[in-house]
Amino acid sequence: MTLTSRARLSGEAQLLLFTAGSTANHAVARHTLDTGLDWKRLLALAEDEGATPIAWRRLQRFASGKLTQEVQTAWHRLAMVAEFRLLRLEHRLCEVVALLASRGIDVMLLKGSALAYTVYASFAERPMGDVDLLLRPERSREAWELLQMQDWTWPADRWPEERYTAHQHLPPLVDRRGEGFRIELHTDLLAGGHPFHLNSAALWESGQKTDVHGRPVLVPDPLLSLLHACIHFAWAHQMEWGAWRAFRDVDLLTRASLDWRRFVILARASRANTCCYWTLRLARNLVGACVPDEVLHALRPRLPGAVLDILERHYALQLFPGERRCPSVRIGQRLWEVGIAPRSCGHGSVRPWDTSQEWITPPLEKHGSDGWREELRRAVSHVASSVSYLCRMAGTALDSNT
Repeated sequence: MTLTSRARLSGEAQLLLFTAGSTANHAVARHTLDTGLDWKRLLALAEDEGATPIAWRRLQRFASGKLTQEVQTAWHRLAMVAEFRLLRLEHRLCEVVALLASRGIDVMLLKGSALAYTVYASFAERPMGDVDLLLRPERSREAWELLQMQDWTWPADRWPEERYTAHQHLPPLVDRRGEGFRIELHTDLLAGGHPFHLNSAALWESGQKTDVHGRPVLVPDPLLSLLHACIHFAWAHQMEWGAWRAFRDVDLLTRASLDWRRFVILARASRANTCCYWTLRLARNLVGACVPDEVLHALRPRLPGAVLDILERHYALQLFPGERRCPSVRIGQRLWEVGIAPRSCGHGSVRPWDTSQEWITPPLEKHGSDGWREELRRAVSHVASSVSYLCRMAGTALDSNT
């Protein structure tokens, strides 16, 4: 392919993705600096992804001569604030781990916090807005109530308990000190009703010990961390947000010596082969993650290469706001299904948007006696933009193969 999915993205999105990979991306990233970047938009994208401090350090290495003093000042200030918050969050995590340990409650770090103490050089190297902890179900309620007796509170009006009866974690707790931190106590990896053969028992059985400032805690086996990251991005996030952190996690995890054969077996046994395929393929093609060809070949959906190329371009355009995204929610869902192939993977009729309120279509507004005209105009415009989008995706694939 001569026209990559990354090239279809704006210069700002491309540059942000470059900062998620290794320093080998710097040489290519320098070419993006001459495309007339909107630095304010790039900063907004970085803030949305929680990438400000990391992206700022990378930009200082290869883009310092391109940044105005105003831009440098804004990035520097926001990066300092973000790093300070991460240090404070780590301090609060240490307090929580110590409190739970004093009651003999086993703790396993999940997602960002687990990776921060394993594949990253420091906690501040892995931006996160909250902390996820896995607890054994029989002690989870005790831990949840114990934290509320300390410096954490449960905003019941915001997160009513009845919404979490089939959830993988108890209602979130918020820092009572007003620092805006959140903690989620998990009893499982994914919400109830998910189609994957993956549960917390596998994590407890293969958990590895690490040190959190002098206190031993458990973290998932690296292969399970990678598997969870792939499912979380491709299924729970539907490949539409959290891309920068997901790809950066994948990049760091795949730099280690992984047993790829075991991972493929694990992905297939978990019914997550297509979720892993798309997360790994996008991470490799967009940020340079070290994913072997044979792994992608083993996990790929049963689709022609040209279709996979079209889907990659579509998924890439959904990663960040402001890109030329699919104008139709329904078409986006169908394209997600084509790539993930939930039925052939054994997922049945379960879809991630079935339990998400954000996917409920709002009722059409009424516009008096001429309301039907406005509704018709909207429908025609929507269909036209959707057809145009699909033609553009297909046309891009044809151009790339000529």
